[in-house]
Amino acid sequence: MPADVPVGPRTDLDPDFAAEVLSDLYRYRRKRLWLTYLLWGTLGLMGAHRFYLDRPGTGLLMLFTGGGGMLWWAVDAFLLPSMVRKHAQEQARRKKEGLPPLELDFMPSLDKEGLARPPAWTAEWARTDPGSRALRLAGDVCVLVVSAVAVAAFGKQGGVWESVFAVLFLAVFASAGEAMGRWAGRPVLGTLLRWSHRLRLFYYFNRPGSPPALLLRSITATITAPFQPRARAEVRLYLQLGAFFTVLFILIDLGGEFFALATGGGMPAVVELLATWLQEGAMTFVVIYAFATPIGAVITLHLLVSRTHTLPRLLSGLTAGTLLLALLVV
Repeated sequence: MPADVPVGPRTDLDPDFAAEVLSDLYRYRRKRLWLTYLLWGTLGLMGAHRFYLDRPGTGLLMLFTGGGGMLWWAVDAFLLPSMVRKHAQEQARRKKEGLPPLELDFMPSLDKEGLARPPAWTAEWARTDPGSRALRLAGDVCVLVVSAVAVAAFGKQGGVWESVFAVLFLAVFASAGEAMGRWAGRPVLGTLLRWSHRLRLFYYFNRPGSPPALLLRSITATITAPFQPRARAEVRLYLQLGAFFTVLFILIDLGGEFFALATGGGMPAVVELLATWLQEGAMTFVVIYAFATPIGAVITLHLLVSRTHTLPRLLSGLTAGTLLLALLVV
């Protein structure tokens, strides 16, 4: 870890903010040009290369327009070296000035005490009487149940099963904490683990809000994102999650098509296949973004204010159980 990015001791509020976790999060990661071109060539019409380069806004536009009718996608082939270079320059500038890396641009600069001080909003939480906390917990349970049922309904009736798996993964990773640390070096699970730590850091510095606000957060944050840095940072985090799972499942579908072709299956109609991917990918993305936001916020909130992982894991189990039960009855 660079010497000019100090990390405070392990905080009493969240035992998962160990020095090694922060060291991993505070790496000024550079993007690789060959990987950028690989993403452009395979999943560029869905904006995968732009999501990879921390450009979720334009990546989302490409996802919903099929790479701008392939024209934008073709133009990007000439822009990729410049985009990778600008990303590296921005990371270098942030490192030199002691700012967080791009992945953590929602955080304030950390001094030597860093995360040793509990966030300001937890002081108000600590003064809350037991009755108000019980009422808040009941509201959060309602948010989780409503969101899980909605995911099940869209997943089953709309045929976007990918969103169901994504939300299940989110519930597990958001509450797992240190238990998932041994998977940090794995390509896919490590990426999800780092994302869950970034999510926790975001809510560490920004109070998640009331249950009704959380239920509508994906809508209100999208509307206010152009005007509020906090909303932009939150939207960006969940856009990254949605893009990650969308691209992952498209790759799985692509592997299935190649396997079918290799085992004697017919050559699929490229245009029809592309249209299907775009439709399913867009639906998966929307469902994940809309309902992962309140689920992630609720579980992370209780992970931050609870002294143990017991309650967050119970809430995670409630989410998963409700989701599976709703799949059977919806």
